[in-house]
Amino acid sequence: MKTIQLYISVFLLFFAATACEKEGDKIFLSGQEPSELSASAVDVILSTENSDLQVLNLSWSSGQVSVSDETMGVSSGLPGITVEASASPDFSIITELQPSDNAISLTGARLNTLAKNAGLIPWVKAPLYFRVKSLMGNNMEPEYSNVISVDVTPFEIDMSNLYLLNPAQNDTLSVIYSPESNGEYSGFVTATGWMNFYFQEGDGTIWGNNGVSEVPFELSNDAGTMWNCWFPANGGQYYVTMSTNDQVWSATWLPKLTVGGAVEDSLAFFKSFELWAGVIETSSAGAQITLNSDALLYNTSTGDSDAGAIATIVNFAEGESGKIVFSDAAGNFIVSNSGTNTVTIDFSQENDWTYSITQGENLPQEEESIPFLYLPGSKDGDTGGDWTFDNFIPQLNDTLYGGFVDINSQWGFQMFTAPEWGVDYYTMGESEGLLEMNVEGRNIPAPDPAGTYWVKADVRNMTYGLAELGEVLYLSGLNDVWDFATTIPKTGEGIYSGTIEVTTPSQYGFALYIEADNWDDKFGGYDGNLSYAGGNITEDTEAGTYTLTVDLFNRTYEMTLNQ
Repeated sequence: MKTIQLYISVFLLFFAATACEKEGDKIFLSGQEPSELSASAVDVILSTENSDLQVLNLSWSSGQVSVSDETMGVSSGLPGITVEASASPDFSIITELQPSDNAISLTGARLNTLAKNAGLIPWVKAPLYFRVKSLMGNNMEPEYSNVISVDVTPFEIDMSNLYLLNPAQNDTLSVIYSPESNGEYSGFVTATGWMNFYFQEGDGTIWGNNGVSEVPFELSNDAGTMWNCWFPANGGQYYVTMSTNDQVWSATWLPKLTVGGAVEDSLAFFKSFELWAGVIETSSAGAQITLNSDALLYNTSTGDSDAGAIATIVNFAEGESGKIVFSDAAGNFIVSNSGTNTVTIDFSQENDWTYSITQGENLPQEEESIPFLYLPGSKDGDTGGDWTFDNFIPQLNDTLYGGFVDINSQWGFQMFTAPEWGVDYYTMGESEGLLEMNVEGRNIPAPDPAGTYWVKADVRNMTYGLAELGEVLYLSGLNDVWDFATTIPKTGEGIYSGTIEVTTPSQYGFALYIEADNWDDKFGGYDGNLSYAGGNITEDTEAGTYTLTVDLFNRTYEMTLNQ
C-alpha cells in the first residue's frame, strides 16, 4: 500500500508540475537526499553466544521532503528508504534491508547470515559496506548516503543439517541432510501418524506450513502466518525431501520392503531401532534377492490423504562396501549362506545407508508394547478413597495415549503402565501439564468439577492434558470459517446431535473440538469413523442443512443432508 501511495504521489506531483509548466510556472520537489549514516560499532566478532543479541545498529536522520508550491502536499510515503549491504565498496552485489523509521538493528544471527550471503569467509575479519538508498519513485534516480564499513568476523553456519522440531520448537524429532548445503534436503524420518513439526535450518530459520495459501506441503518462513507441518495418518518410515528454494516438502511412505528374486518375502520396520529387518529362507548359497517398496508419495499436489497419494515404486541396489542406494531398477543382493538368514537395513545415517545379510534368525527385539495407561486415584470419590485400576486410556500412536474418562478424584491420580502396583508410572512434573516418571508423593491434580474428561498423555514429550466434556461440541472450519461459533448440543452420554447449515462447501473440511479456543484437542473423521487429531471431515460437499450426530465414546459420526 505504501508503494502505491508513493507512485500516486509522484504521479500527482509530476502532473501538477507539467500543468504549471504550461502556464510558465514550475514546481520543484526537494529534500530527497538522505543524511549521514552512522553505525554503533566498527568491528564485530560473531559467535553462537551473541547470535540472539543486538550486535549492530545503523541509524540516520531523514531529509525533509518539500514542494516549492506550498499548496501542494507531500505523501508520507516519500521518500522510499532501504539499506544496502555489500562485501565490495562499489556495491556490485547487494542485499537490501528494510528499516523501520530511521534505524535498523541486527542480531548476531542476522548479521552472520548477511555476511555469509555476501561471501565473507568464516572466522576471517573482512569489511561489510552499508549505505542508505532514498528513492522518490521508479522514474527518478535514487540518492545515496555516505558509505560506511564495519569489520565483521563471521562464524561458520552449518547448513548441511535440517532439523525437524516438535511443535513447541524445543526438541529435535529427526534430522535430514543437504550434502551441498544448498537448501535441498533429504533423508529418512521415522514418524507417528499426524506427527506435527517445524523445520529449522542451521542458521536458525524456521519453516512451517504456508498459512496464507493453506496448501499442505507448501512452506513459509513467515512466523506471523505459518502453521506447523504434519505427516499423513500412516506411521512408520518416510523418505522426506525439503526445498527452501522452491518452498515445498514431500513425504514418501514405505509401508514395507518387498524381497524378490530367489525369495518372495518382506521386511518389517522395527521403529524402536529405526531398522528394517526380516528372516528369509534360501535353498542354496549365493542366491540373489532384490529389494523394493510399493510406496505412497505425498506432496503439494496430493495433500495428506491416501486417496490422493501417488503410488510409486522405490527400488534399491547394492552400493560399495555394504551400502544400499536408490536405483532406477531393483539390483541384486547376494545371500552367501543357504537356509535361514536375516536381512537388516539401516537408513538412519546421513546418506550412509547400510545393509547386512547374516546367517540365522537375528531380528531386533522390540520393547514391550504398553497398550493402556491406567489411572488409579481418578475414581476415589466414588470408591470411598480406594485406588483402583478401573479407569484407563488407550494408546493412540507410538507415544500418545488418550480417552474419555469419568473422573471423581479427591487427591489426584497417577498413570500406571500396567493394572498393578510396582510398575512404572507417570505423575505431574514440576508444573501442571508436565509429566515425570516414578516420583513419589506427587499426583496429577484432581480436576474440578467431577465429570467426564478427555485425558491425554504424550510420553515422548512428557506432557498431559485434561479437557472437560461439556454441553456442546464445537465445529470449526465449516463454511471455511475457523472459529468456535458453530455448535451441536449434547443429547446423551458422549453423544451430540444437531442441524448445521452449509452455505459453502469447505475447502479443507471441518473438525470437532471439545472446548472453545482449545485447538489442541481436535477430532477429525472419515467414512463415519472419528479419530483424534485425524484429518478433517469433508462430507459437506454441497450447500444445505445437515443433521450431524457424533458419538465420541464410540468414535463414530453420521452426517445426513436433509431433503
